[in-house]
Order: sequence, then C-alpha cells, then structure tokens
Amino acid sequence: MRPLLLGGYAAKSCPRAVHNDYDPTVPRPVLPVAPELQALYDTGVDFETEVLTAWPALNLPGYVDLRDLDGDKRVHIGATIGAMRAGAAVIAGGRLPDDVAGGRTGKPDILLRDTGGGYHPADIKAHHVLDRKFDNALASTLKAPSFEDAVALPDGGARQREEDLLQLAHYWRMLEACGHQATHPRGAICGDDRPGDPLLVWYDLTAPAFRTFSRTTGVATRSALERYDHEHGFRCRVADVARRRTGAAGDPLPLVDPIGQAECATCRWSPVCVDTLPGTDVSAVLRGALSAREYLALRAAGVHTVADLAASDPETLLTGMYGTEVPHLRTRAFRLRKAVTAARLAADGLIVRRRERADVPRAAVEVDIDIEWGADDRVYLWGLLITSNGVSRYESYFDPRVTTDRDEELLARRCLDRLTALAAGTPDLLVFHYGAPEPRQARRFPPLPSGPAGPDRWIDLLPLVRATVDSRAGHGLKAMATHGPGHTWRDPDPGGLQSQSWHAAARQGDQAAATRLLTYNEDDVRATLAVRSWLRS
Repeated sequence: MRPLLLGGYAAKSCPRAVHNDYDPTVPRPVLPVAPELQALYDTGVDFETEVLTAWPALNLPGYVDLRDLDGDKRVHIGATIGAMRAGAAVIAGGRLPDDVAGGRTGKPDILLRDTGGGYHPADIKAHHVLDRKFDNALASTLKAPSFEDAVALPDGGARQREEDLLQLAHYWRMLEACGHQATHPRGAICGDDRPGDPLLVWYDLTAPAFRTFSRTTGVATRSALERYDHEHGFRCRVADVARRRTGAAGDPLPLVDPIGQAECATCRWSPVCVDTLPGTDVSAVLRGALSAREYLALRAAGVHTVADLAASDPETLLTGMYGTEVPHLRTRAFRLRKAVTAARLAADGLIVRRRERADVPRAAVEVDIDIEWGADDRVYLWGLLITSNGVSRYESYFDPRVTTDRDEELLARRCLDRLTALAAGTPDLLVFHYGAPEPRQARRFPPLPSGPAGPDRWIDLLPLVRATVDSRAGHGLKAMATHGPGHTWRDPDPGGLQSQSWHAAARQGDQAAATRLLTYNEDDVRATLAVRSWLRS
C-alpha cells in the first residue's frame, strides 16, 4: 500500500471529507465549483500572484522563484532542497520532500531563511491578518522579510486564525523532517491588510493560542503545533481506516460519520455525505448553526433530530452531558439558545419569524444608503435610495477606477454633500443603513454632514432586526429581505464576493460589469427599504 500523505489543508478540514477522499467505496461526485467558492479561490490566487510578482522587482539578494517547476514533483523538490542548501533568503513556490513517516506532503508559498540557519514557513492569504483588538504584532516587509527584521506594529495586533497557523505548523513539521528548520518554530502570514505594501506577520507556533477541550481538565490553551499534531494525527488515522474499506462485509467502520456544518455549503462531498443524512437530522437541517463538536455533543446527550432540539431546554442541556463536552466554548450558551430557536422555526416550517413589530422611526424623506468596496478595501460606490411621498428613486456615486485615498475622498464627498443638501431642504429626514460599514466609512471623510444627515445620526436596521426577528438563516440583509418581505435581487448570482470580480472587470472598462454592480447596489438599498417596511407592518 502506498504511503499515506496528507497536505497542508487536511488538518483544518472536516475529518469526514478526509475519509471520503480515501474511501474507495464513496461515490465521486462530479459537480461544478460553487460560484462563491470559485470567487474565493480566484481572489486568493490573484493576491498570491500580486505579492510574488512584486517581490522580484525589489531586487532582494537571494530571492528564488520555483513556481515554474510545479509540474514535476521530483525536480521541484530537488530544486527546493538545493536552494535551501545554498542559503537562499526567500524561496517562493517551493516544494518540500514528502515526510513519509509523518504522513505529510506540501508546497509552502514561501520559505524564509533565518539568520541563524534553517527556514521558517510563510503563507500568503487574501484576508486581513491585523486587528487592533489584539496585542501588537511583529511584522517584516517584503524588502526585509526575515524574522530578525521584524518590528512591533504600534497599532495592529495579529489575529490568531487557527486555520492559518495549522497550515504553518504543517510546513514546520515538514522542515523538521528534512532537517532544514530554523532554531525556533515560527511562521509568517502575508495578509491583504496593506494593499500594495504587504507585511509578513509573525507567529510563535509554540505559544499558547487556542482555547480547546480537554478530557481531563475541561479546558486547555494549546499552541498551534499542539493543535496541529492532534488534528493531523487524527486525520491520518481516519484516512488509514478509510483506504482499507472495499465494500466487503468485514470492512472497518469509518472513524467519523457525516455531520452537518458550515463547511458543507461549499464542500464537493455534500451530495454523498451530509445530504444522505435523514431529513430530520438536526445537523443536516441547521448546518452552520453549530460546530461539528457541538452537534456531536448533542448526539451524546440524546438529541438527534430537529424535533428533539426544538423540544429541549437549553439550560438543562448546558448543565448535563452536553455542557461537559463544550466547556471550552465561551459562547456555548448563546449559541445553543440560537440553535434551539432555529430548530423550533424548522419544526414549524419557517425560516424567519417576527416576534413583534419593530419601532422603526419615520420621516418625510427617508434615505437608504449602501456602499460597495473592492478587494483593495477602497469604496468605489455609494448608493442612495431616496423615498418621499411613497416614491423611491435611486442615485449612485460610482467610480470603479478608485485607486487612491484622494479618489475615495472625492467620491465620498459627492455623496455626503448630496445628503447635506437633502437635509437643508428637508429637515424631516432620516438615513438608514444595514450593519456598520456605511457610517464607519463616511467618518473617514470630514467635514461630515450635520443633523440627521450626519453618520452619527444614521439608523442601523440590523439591531432592530436582531431584537424582533428569529431566524435560522442568520440576520444578514440577503436572508432577512428574502425570507421576510420576499424581496428579490435581479442578478441571478448576487453576493459580495461575486461583486469583487465584477468590480475588477469594470475597472478594465467592462460596461456590462459596471451595470451589474449598479443593479446589485440598487437592489441592496431597495432590500433595506423592504425590510424596514416589513418591520413596521
């Protein structure tokens, strides 16, 4: 039997997906990639290409790019080992030797040489890495990328994304296996926090970082390497059992059964996995309402179906067996109560249910505002829906070619000046939005409108929705407008990730993409109006 080798994604993936990969008795579904998942892939590939294209232009001594060797595994590994032996400062697109004993294979985006010898792994991720809520982060630049060059950022802490750090830990173990690891286990993530000037944010892979379940103490804080070793080891056992199944009566039983979770929405295995669960199974129906561990804890407590959970008392579950399996989850009580509410909705055949009418303020002129921003986080579209005497008209402030702070400011100024003029002509005015982005972005561009047109006076509908509506599809605008008032979007595939690809095309002069963006934004502000009217009804 061939060696079992898992890639860097396995430890952070659903264990049942790993089982399906290796179980020859599981049918192989042939399905197109979901549009939202393809958009994520494309965004990630584009950002990685952007970073690795910019790096050589810096003329950094010792920079080696091995991406072109990806088609020949043997040559690729040999070139990577050769570059490490030669002391290359940065190795982009390398491939490490398979760690047969550890069951690992992998291609780190970047390998960074430590001044004391050996290498640290680094990965490029098209998401934010920094957050002021956390402690100051150590970061280096593309021009001076090593850990020794890293400095503390005065206004940005490092997010501890478990999935990112598990992947770094995977590559660290592979470096250890081939003897090219640095002195101390560290790794870096290059996020998209600073478009055009990306940073490498460093993590100590041995530092306690993740609050986890402990069978002996209930709760334990573990490092990225500890978490990785546990998750990778478990998936190796899952895969080993799976590949020994042939369909015969004496087959070993799978170590993991299908269970619904958020990952199922974009998993290629769903048609032959979670979709085969009974239609009453609580995890199959509620999916992302709880994590896999929480659903397993419910099963251990005897709660298997939607009806079981709908009839449950959350407090009784929390003080019983369920509570003993999830003590490490700080929001376990809140999450369970939400899941019970969702189960009761599902049992009644509902997606959303209004508990009471919301007290939504009224005005002679009501304005709904919605913004769109690109992959570079720059706002390129401000949309207004102005409603007076029962008539609504859409206005847009749109420039897909926004690329600088000045461009953003000029565009925002046009919209904010329009609100100022509306307030001057109609003192009885209210501005509504859904969620935090609109007022947060507006505050970046003083002077701000005064009175009801000012962002500090805008009314957020989201808290009103959360206070008065139960939902098993979340409280996002799409879910609420669709399942509440029955609002529809004209675009057959509306969504924030998709709009970023439309924006990229509009920047290149694609008029159809520009029209699609404006239509999508208009439908968003009309959705806000529809939700507001529904809340009042």
